[in-house]
Amino acid sequence: MKKQVILLIITVFVAVSCSNNKPSLQEYFVNNNDNPNFISLDIPSSILDVSKSSLSQQQKEAYESVKKLNVLAFKINGENKAEYEVEKNTVKEILKNEKYEDLMVINSGKHKGVVKYLGDDDAIDEVIVFGSDDENGFALIRILGNKMKPENMMTLVEAAQNGAVDASGIGKQLKGLFD
Repeated sequence: MKKQVILLIITVFVAVSCSNNKPSLQEYFVNNNDNPNFISLDIPSSILDVSKSSLSQQQKEAYESVKKLNVLAFKINGENKAEYEVEKNTVKEILKNEKYEDLMVINSGKHKGVVKYLGDDDAIDEVIVFGSDDENGFALIRILGNKMKPENMMTLVEAAQNGAVDASGIGKQLKGLFD
């Protein structure tokens, strides 16, 4: 009887351990930071040129809630197509975790992607953008912040579209990722 209880405990422990072998998104970023097939960038929100006087209170709150962006991009070349498929599927598996809430699905022909978030509807801590193109590669972006609110983030996007937020600094950081 003792042996059966011990065997049961070991079986449960192994089952729990095995089900948790998938890396987290953060671990995936760290594990691939030095991989030559990836381009990795950490971009502080301060790189955005924000004219705070032209932002509404809601837009200022949204801007101040964003701390940084982590970017991990895989560029396809003639030699790494098979690895691209493996890495793309790995990211998709990580993002299937129920802790990531769906925000949007993007499907425009050859470009596919998802936008997900961690947190609750009132206080998002992380927004994840994953987009792929089987000719060029994929990009995985983590937008990290503190109590980001979806409605505020939308007004910040509108401010960027109206020129109150200059994202050219990010553009310079990302330039050439897929050239």
